[in-house]
Amino acid sequence: MSMLDGTLSELARLRSGSEPIVSLYLDVRWSDERQRDRVRLYVQDRIRKTLGHYPDDAPGHEALSRTLGRVQEFVNGLTTQANEAEKNGLALFACESLSLWRTHFFHRTFQPELCTDGIPHLTQFARLADDDEPAIVIMPSRQGADVFQVLLGDLARQEQLRGPLPRSDGDGWNTGTGEPGGPAEREKRDQRGEEERVHRTWRLAAEQATQLLDGTLGAHLVLIGPSATLAAFERELPDRLRARVIARVPRPRQWASNAGVQRDGIIAGAADAVTHHEAQAEAKAVAEVVGQSLRGGLAVLGPEDVVQALNQGRVHRLVLEEDFARTGWRCDNCDALGANAESAEVCPYCAGALRAVQYLGEALVARTLGEGGAVELVRHTHKLHSYRGVGAFLRQSAGNGLKGAKPDFRSP
Repeated sequence: MSMLDGTLSELARLRSGSEPIVSLYLDVRWSDERQRDRVRLYVQDRIRKTLGHYPDDAPGHEALSRTLGRVQEFVNGLTTQANEAEKNGLALFACESLSLWRTHFFHRTFQPELCTDGIPHLTQFARLADDDEPAIVIMPSRQGADVFQVLLGDLARQEQLRGPLPRSDGDGWNTGTGEPGGPAEREKRDQRGEEERVHRTWRLAAEQATQLLDGTLGAHLVLIGPSATLAAFERELPDRLRARVIARVPRPRQWASNAGVQRDGIIAGAADAVTHHEAQAEAKAVAEVVGQSLRGGLAVLGPEDVVQALNQGRVHRLVLEEDFARTGWRCDNCDALGANAESAEVCPYCAGALRAVQYLGEALVARTLGEGGAVELVRHTHKLHSYRGVGAFLRQSAGNGLKGAKPDFRSP
């Protein structure tokens, strides 16, 4: 789950009429003027080619031309501005007839893409939400603990927790050796007090982390520090927080002298931990969807079976290879999808007219998100590719006849 799930679901439910929806993804890091020119020329060229596919008298041509002109103007204005740290990637969605104009900037970059379609293209957006899951980073020490919240590749919040200072050396001092109140007893008492102060502050950090984890959808926990310190700190964590720890990272020495280096290190450390965790989750998802499907469980494999399950509203979680490339169809009347553009002349569910879908993967992503499902975009794997790169976990085993099941498109 991701903090972007609501935005993705909202965009996924959009459908255009005669004017298509424009989806634009860009890398907006300005390393030099040539990079700015490359971005401007890329958008300009893509707009020219896009308009070339739409005859002047085609429905929606004028509105699309105005929308693309606005996109070009926006990008031209953007490339004249100085680069900002939080503006490395841009996702833009626009359609004049839908009064749609949404711009989203992220710390992470995107692969350049400008396309027009009846639906917004959300695969890159969904990949960002899937890969850049939030993290709560805790850095405990003998002085206390620092707690960080990392959202979408940037530092969103930082809390520095320190316990009360120990008493001065002169407080309660008694001369003598080994007697009650003497230096040896005082040293033991001070040591016990110091340990209690440290653990009290760590418990406070654990409470702070609990609040942040509970309030941050899909967040993981990353610990940074010496192994012995982390082991002692973890004993202060409740069981449910220990279960959320995905990485334990040593603290580099150079962090102590440079706050900027520490900030960048916190962000990079959290990103590396989440990326490693996500890679493991992807491998597990592929193994589980293949295994459950072959055992006859709540999963299906291959474009035809996945599309049928989507049409029946049964997909709980889509598992899709990031290089999935197939065409299909969509019914103009009932919005059903098909996995083969040449398999039918009319909709098999309602006999409505069919529209070719050039990017079936985008249609699968949008339909899943629009129905409240989750999307797991995975790297190319032989195991899933054997089933043409797509599988899905299901909500129930049949499209109808079960409580809560949606009727399929063939139901009257």
